[in-house]
Amino acid sequence: MSRPLPPLAACAAIYGVSIAALLASHLGHGWGFVDLTVYRYGGEAVLHGAHLYDLRFPGALAFTYPPLSALLFTGLTLPAPELLRPLLTGASLLLLPLMLGFALRLRPLDASLTRERAIRLALLASALAVWLEPVWTTLRYGQVDLVIGALILYDLSRPDSSRFKGAGIGLAVALKLTPAIFALYLLLSRRVRAAAVCAGVFLASVALGFALIPGDSQAYWGGAFLDSGRVGRIENAANQSLRGAFARLAHSTDVRTVWLCAAVVLALAGLALAARAGRRGDDVEGVSLCALTGLLVSPISWSHHWVLAVPALMLLAVRARRRRSPVVLAAAVAVAIVALVHMIWWVPVNRPRHSELHLNVLQLVYADAYVLIAIVALAAAGVSALRGRRSRSHARGPAPAGHAWQAASVRAS
Repeated sequence: MSRPLPPLAACAAIYGVSIAALLASHLGHGWGFVDLTVYRYGGEAVLHGAHLYDLRFPGALAFTYPPLSALLFTGLTLPAPELLRPLLTGASLLLLPLMLGFALRLRPLDASLTRERAIRLALLASALAVWLEPVWTTLRYGQVDLVIGALILYDLSRPDSSRFKGAGIGLAVALKLTPAIFALYLLLSRRVRAAAVCAGVFLASVALGFALIPGDSQAYWGGAFLDSGRVGRIENAANQSLRGAFARLAHSTDVRTVWLCAAVVLALAGLALAARAGRRGDDVEGVSLCALTGLLVSPISWSHHWVLAVPALMLLAVRARRRRSPVVLAAAVAVAIVALVHMIWWVPVNRPRHSELHLNVLQLVYADAYVLIAIVALAAAGVSALRGRRSRSHARGPAPAGHAWQAASVRAS
């Protein structure tokens, strides 16, 4: 029997108190909203006909998003900055439980968890999640990661029979390219129509960009989107990608070859595991593995991008609780603690310049915490998949050639 949860109003109040405590704490001060500033300047550049992808904004930051984002960011030029900051923060704090609520509607949880219980659980999870480093960084930078996460998980929580399934992911890709891995997940988990809808929405966004800002679209799709050097220092501890970890480990930024080889292998393995889970109706595992894979193989995965891993952490805890697995629950708690104590910032960040290229062994563990956790999670999923296949094979014995289809059906169940 499921443990009773507090009433909906009490869950909302707990989340509100947690937000108030965060804002009143030392973590609630000094929010520079640097990325929100870049968004606003990007929108202004479009309105004034400037060459968007040639500009450098405060902190020598470049605009790295697709043209559709720049078009949408023109709306951010309307409110004064003093009003825009609390508006975006408020929207993000509303989107956090919404994103987690969508995650709780993924298969097979949707069959055993009522919508009302999912909302209550999402609010309670958000009360903790708002303190996690990826969420905190998203809020203080004024990032749009929670918008992206909500779009992706809303889409994936919809029934496969929905005609417009895939549109949310397509829009997310149009805003920020990295969610494209979820389009591959749809395709590989045999949701071809949804993958096609996703591709259609994305291509429509590209066409819209060329129609409205042809020069900027030509610059972006002509090569700017491939230039990861425009995004920032790859060795930065905030870059929790495989490439960033390799740079810090090798004490050099010249890791392109080894990173590409490792990223290809990891992408194939991670997507295979995710698709396998998705095909057997387990989007809880499939979406989680897909998110971790995408974050690892991306050239740059800033810590705020890891907001996409927060639903995976919540789902891991829920699954551990339901299966009464103290080991898995302890693992989820340990991961939460790593994010709660902001471990990746326990190293000198560009003090002195490029200091992350000179870390000792313990500092490397701190600086690569998210990467190491994700690799362990993927490895554990791989071992579990192999064990499950071997146990089923031993239980059945060799299947006759004429019954290959039935054997495959059993494996997928």
